[in-house]
Amino acid sequence: MWKAIALIACSALLCAGCASQKDLDTTSANSAPQPVRVSTENTDAAEPAVATSADGSTFVAWVEHRADGQADVFLTKYNASGGQAFAPVRVNPEAGRATAWRGDQPTIAVAADGAVYVNWTARVAAKGHETNLYLSTSRDGGRSFESPVRINDDEKPAQHGMHSMALGKDGRLYFAWLDERNLSPAAPVEKHRGEVHAMESNRELFTAYSADGGRTISRNQLVAREACPCCKTALTVAPDGHVYVGFRQVLKGDYRHIAVASSADGGRTFSAPLIVSDDQWVIAGCPVSGPALLAEDGGALKVLWYTEGDAGERGLYLTQSLDGGRTFSARRLVSKGQIHGTPLLLHLNDGNSLALWQAVENGLMSADISKDGSITSSTSVLKQASLPSAAISSGHAVVAYISTLNNQRSIWFKS
Repeated sequence: MWKAIALIACSALLCAGCASQKDLDTTSANSAPQPVRVSTENTDAAEPAVATSADGSTFVAWVEHRADGQADVFLTKYNASGGQAFAPVRVNPEAGRATAWRGDQPTIAVAADGAVYVNWTARVAAKGHETNLYLSTSRDGGRSFESPVRINDDEKPAQHGMHSMALGKDGRLYFAWLDERNLSPAAPVEKHRGEVHAMESNRELFTAYSADGGRTISRNQLVAREACPCCKTALTVAPDGHVYVGFRQVLKGDYRHIAVASSADGGRTFSAPLIVSDDQWVIAGCPVSGPALLAEDGGALKVLWYTEGDAGERGLYLTQSLDGGRTFSARRLVSKGQIHGTPLLLHLNDGNSLALWQAVENGLMSADISKDGSITSSTSVLKQASLPSAAISSGHAVVAYISTLNNQRSIWFKS
């Protein structure tokens, strides 16, 4: 699985700051392809997102930031051969109105009919922290986008973020996000403390869906209260149509554990959230790390997450449910140590899965997870890669990630 990427680890260290496409393409016949720079040179680019289509193409989105606080979401496509299909296209119609940060990147999905969906956030006004959540749809393979459709249905300005999106086999789109529409306007101001966000009020978890290819959005559904405000939500749709949403729940005493709720009626209603593991982690702040969910054939649901706490070692853990999210197995340690951001969990063609994450000390890491939940030893993939997004194409992983050189961020892609 990761042999090809492991082979380029050394060259990626040298090329992460390469300035020209020519430099990236000079590989010998016996070497693996080099990573390709996606974002434009001399721009501050971050928050990558990746999705693949049935023909082997890969779509990469990212956010380009400017010094005045403005930002834009861009998207491009790479063919199955690795060549770029077209120049980057701006997704947000009004230049500069997009917004994102390292904990809350855009999300992408590609439908069976070729429609490309991008879920992103926009500033309500030039000043202030209020945001709206939008869906932009392309019906020509990503070359152009229709007018965006707003997902949150509240009218009073508020923050909406830490969003996720999933696409069912029937074409139904699902959305989840954290919302402050019902919070007091006197909520504490956000403060930063290292890798933890402190002094924010807890959010509420909302969901919605689209049954017509993203043209209209359903009424918003409140699923849970007391959600950790800076941890990404997660969505997955099982082959039988069951929908699962995951988030970090805040319990009495500032315990912050991963919870999962499920829907058996196409997202119209959700079950009460269930804590997947009693990690005994007390923290008066937000870890900026949500769960990864993967629903598989036969009713299996895997959950991957980072935690600390008194229940065991600090690290990345895995659990699974074989009864539709009603009960979960004892957690298994995937990797010791601190991670950065939200981990990824990808389905492989043989029924196994792949975990991918950014370790604080070792860069991009991966581990194979068998169908029964057993875990291989973690492997270092790329040292100079941060906050990755990945998808599976023809049985192998494609990855977009951030590389930083001289304090300037850029987006790179490895097929």
